[in-house]
Amino acid sequence: MDQHILSRIDRAVADNLKDIERSFGEQAGLVQDFIMFISRQLKTDLFGYTRFTVQQFCEHTGRNRQDLALVHPDFSSGRKQPPEIQGYAFQTVLDYALYAMMERNIIFSRSYEVKGHNSVVHMTHFPILKDLKLNFNRKDKQQKIYDIRLSDELISGFLSRYYIIDSESYKLVGKGRGGDSRKKLLIYLSKISHVLHSTSTATETTIPLDRICRFADINDIKPSHKKQNLQRMLTHLKCIGRFPIHFEFVSYRGSSEYALRLAFLSGPDRMKVQKEHTFYYRLLNGMRDVFNLCGTGPATPSIEEDPFQNWLINRGLNTAEKARVLQQAYYIAFSINLPDSVATDLVLSGDFLKPLI
Repeated sequence: MDQHILSRIDRAVADNLKDIERSFGEQAGLVQDFIMFISRQLKTDLFGYTRFTVQQFCEHTGRNRQDLALVHPDFSSGRKQPPEIQGYAFQTVLDYALYAMMERNIIFSRSYEVKGHNSVVHMTHFPILKDLKLNFNRKDKQQKIYDIRLSDELISGFLSRYYIIDSESYKLVGKGRGGDSRKKLLIYLSKISHVLHSTSTATETTIPLDRICRFADINDIKPSHKKQNLQRMLTHLKCIGRFPIHFEFVSYRGSSEYALRLAFLSGPDRMKVQKEHTFYYRLLNGMRDVFNLCGTGPATPSIEEDPFQNWLINRGLNTAEKARVLQQAYYIAFSINLPDSVATDLVLSGDFLKPLI
């Protein structure tokens, strides 16, 4: 598996894909794509305040830009009026999905248990966005730039509870008809691969046909039809998405029912994953410690509601302290000795992760 395109997806999301559908209906595919896209962005923009364009979103998800720029059918038909923020109507397919993610949470159908260091938290919902703003000049027809602020839960999941997923494979399997279903199947298989490679030396497992078909949106009644459609999807993942898997259908517990035997041919580099985990954890927690000691600076209008993020992006505040945290994180995780001048320049540029990339 190409290590340069590995990303993360929050376990609370990957373990509850059906709840995205229940919470967001026809927008579920876009919501899932956004979570995948922004999780990839977090690898180089760790602090949850980022910006992107429609083009960037499409490049990483396989979506068609023209489709996302269409006025949502609810608004073009006159059934609803689009929501507005500061005079701007969120009426395109992408705009409305982003607005929905700010307005609503993923509601879990049953409590999701998250184990911390000394406690267990039961999550009943999962917020995605805290804030959303658009920057562009409508008169000059400038390209829209989305400024977003992610939820604390999404950032926490990136740091501490995640599955590794090949984001390039995710993009490739999503192109064309049936892409949303193939993406869900890829997430499910990536979850299994992550667990196998993380907890044991085994790389094979057997799954009942009905179980895996639920994740692939295969609802045929006859087992032979389920098998045929699943085989088509798995072949697509393997050949088009370059997902490293071998599969064969076997009888399930000696009955006439089918099961799927899976062999994952490669997985994420365990050492690299651990080093990245250590780096992100040390960097964010170190920055929070410095912030708690140093206090806040003058408010920045776009993120005045979040003093920590306001402090992080203010490059004139506590530069030396931020640089020391960055140096410590690189050294502990990667044994990289950043000179004082380099660490300071990285803090001033905002490009904290440049040596890592």
